Amino acid sequence: MTSRLLDRAGTALANRTSRRSFITKSALAGTALATVPAAYVLKPGTAYAAICRCNNQSCDCGAQCCDGYTEFCCTLTGENTCPTNTVPAGWWKVDGSSFCTSTGAPGPRYYLDCNAIPSGPCGAGGVTRATDMCDCSCADGNCGNRKACCTAFRYGQCNQAISCLGPIVCRVVTCTPPWRFDPTCTTATATDNNTRFHHRPCLDRPTPERGVLPATFEDGTWTLGFSLGNESTTETVTFQFGQAGDIPVMGDWNGDGTHTVGVVRGGNRWFLRNENTAGAPHHEFVFGQPGDIPVVGDWNGDGIYGIGVRQANSERWLLRETPTPGAPERDFPFGRVGDIPITGDWTNRGRTGIGVVRENARDELPNTRWLLRRSAAGGAPHFKYWLTRGTPDYITGDWDGDGSDELGVVTRRRIWKFRQTELENARFGSRTSTPLVWQAADWTPGELPR
Repeated sequence: MTSRLLDRAGTALANRTSRRSFITKSALAGTALATVPAAYVLKPGTAYAAICRCNNQSCDCGAQCCDGYTEFCCTLTGENTCPTNTVPAGWWKVDGSSFCTSTGAPGPRYYLDCNAIPSGPCGAGGVTRATDMCDCSCADGNCGNRKACCTAFRYGQCNQAISCLGPIVCRVVTCTPPWRFDPTCTTATATDNNTRFHHRPCLDRPTPERGVLPATFEDGTWTLGFSLGNESTTETVTFQFGQAGDIPVMGDWNGDGTHTVGVVRGGNRWFLRNENTAGAPHHEFVFGQPGDIPVVGDWNGDGIYGIGVRQANSERWLLRETPTPGAPERDFPFGRVGDIPITGDWTNRGRTGIGVVRENARDELPNTRWLLRRSAAGGAPHFKYWLTRGTPDYITGDWDGDGSDELGVVTRRRIWKFRQTELENARFGSRTSTPLVWQAADWTPGELPR
C-alpha cells in the first residue's frame, strides 16, 4: 500500500459499533496501561493522550506540544497526506465536527496516524521508537505545535499486514471514512471526541479538482488506481480475487457507500466481496444461465447494488434488486442481439439506468452508437450518442462530478478517453486487462481535504 492518501469530502456514514470495535478500544487501553500506567490511571483523559509526553523541548506544560497528541502532517510538509516513508497505521474519529457537515449538520471527522517505516526491529505491540527518519520533538521545534515522531503507538485498523512500524510522525484528517479510500483500513471504530477542535489553517486549502479512479482486472489480479489525470497513474493497490476467464464487476453490495469487487464465472456464478482486498467472497450464488452477460446497478435507488444479466443471443434483461439468488424482479427486452450492455445513472436520479453500445460494422468514424434509458426498464431509448470504438472496451462513470454518469472508451494502447471531461489521454492498465471504474465520483487526486 502506498503512503499517499487520496480523498474527497464525502457523505458521512453512521457510527458503527461491533465486537471488533470493542476489542479495538480494549486494545488501546491496554497499550496505555503498558506504556504509562500511572499517567493513564491517575490523569483524566483518553488512552491516546496518556501515552504522549512533551519530549526534548523546554515548553510550558500548557503548550500544545505537551497536550498528548501528534501534529498534523500539513504543518510539517504543507500537504494533508502521509509523508514519504510513512504509512497510515490506524484511525479514529470525532462525532459532531463542525469541520465536516452533511446536509448542514455536523458529522464525523476522521484522523489517521502516519507511522514511520522503522530502521530497527519492533518490540511488543508492533511499534518501535527506532527510526532514522526523524527525532522526537515539537513539530518544527515550536512549542505551539504538537509533537512529531514521539508516540510509539498504533491503532491497528490500517496496514495490518505490516507487522513492524515506527512512531507516529504526523496525522492527516478527512471527512470521508478511511475504509472508503484506503482498502487496507478496516471499519473497526475508535472514537476520541477530545480532538474535535484540533485544526490548522493549512487544512483549509481548497479541494483539488476531482479525478477519475480507474481499475483493471486481468486473470484474477485487480489493480485499483488512486488518481488519473493527464499523466500516468502513480498510486495503485493490487490484490488477487477471482481467476482467469472471470468477468469483473464492481458495486456497493452492502450499502456502506463503497464500491467493491466481484467476479462472475461462466455467466451465472457470482462471487462478490464487501472489501477491496484478497479473500473469500462475502456473497456467492448462481443467477442467470451460462454464457449470459452480467450487469450491476442500483436499480431502485436504495443505495445497494443489485445484479442482473443480459441473456446470451437475446435482447432480454433479467435483474434483481439485491445481490442475492432468486427469480428476476425485472424482466424486459432492450436493444438487439449483439449489442453490448452498459449501465449508469445518466441523469443524477440516484438510481441506475441501462443502455447498449451498438457497433457499426463499417469502418468509419464515429463507429459506435450508444442507446441509453434513464431507468432499468424496457422501452425506447431516452438518449442516443455516437462515439469512437474502443477495443471494444467501453466504460461509464461520473467523470466531471456532476452526479451523472457519462461515457468513455479505452483504446488498445490503454488510453482512457472520456466524454464531457478534460481528463483525456491518460494511460492505465495493460493491453490485455479489462478496464472498470471504481468510486469515480468519490475521489480527488492530490491531498486530503478537510
